[in-house]
Amino acid sequence: MFLHIVTLFPEIFDSFFSTSLLKKAQEKWILKIDFCNPREFCTDKHQQIDDEIYWWWAWMLIKAEPIIDAVESIIQKNNLKKSDFKIIFPSPSKEVFNQKYSYTFSKQEHLIFVCWRYEWIDYRRELYMQKYYPEQFQKISLWQFVLLWWEVATMTMIESATRLIPWVIKESESRQNESYSLKENMQNLEEPNYTRPENVKWFQVPKELLTGDSQEISQWRKDNRRFL
Repeated sequence: MFLHIVTLFPEIFDSFFSTSLLKKAQEKWILKIDFCNPREFCTDKHQQIDDEIYWWWAWMLIKAEPIIDAVESIIQKNNLKKSDFKIIFPSPSKEVFNQKYSYTFSKQEHLIFVCWRYEWIDYRRELYMQKYYPEQFQKISLWQFVLLWWEVATMTMIESATRLIPWVIKESESRQNESYSLKENMQNLEEPNYTRPENVKWFQVPKELLTGDSQEISQWRKDNRRFL
């Protein structure tokens, strides 16, 4: 998978991509990351990325053209066909991110995430995307709240999607048997899990898990699956 991230602050992602499984995925060439700063597409002397909103001056708005040009530069530089990529705008949208999106994104060859600041982006970025990339363009929220910077939402979506790519997590069962899985029809089901010691504050590990009998343990896990 190739991740293309449009952001004014790529350094925010430094620790995110340089630790744990995401770092290993890059070392194995499973995951590639590219950053694009939209400020580089500002044509004025000071590379001003934002400006006052017409009729309302309480907030600043990111200009549409640098965002559009940044996305187009990614598409052109990588010679992408429309079937190759999705353009994702994390935002307070009515469309809420879930595990189904994770599965869809995990099978995508290229994902373009557009992170933004301030009040939003000039609406013409949406008119442009709807006209030229109606099947690729998506606005997705994490839930009914607003963030200061949408790199956080981007990280969440990336983490959720990339963990489903084969060999990012070595144990395939970890990707298949989990809450919110397609296998369980997206029901939020999980059985209780335990580790050593057997006794914690007088709470014991269920005796069925100590038998070593795989059939009995599987049955116990099935019988004890519940909504989280």
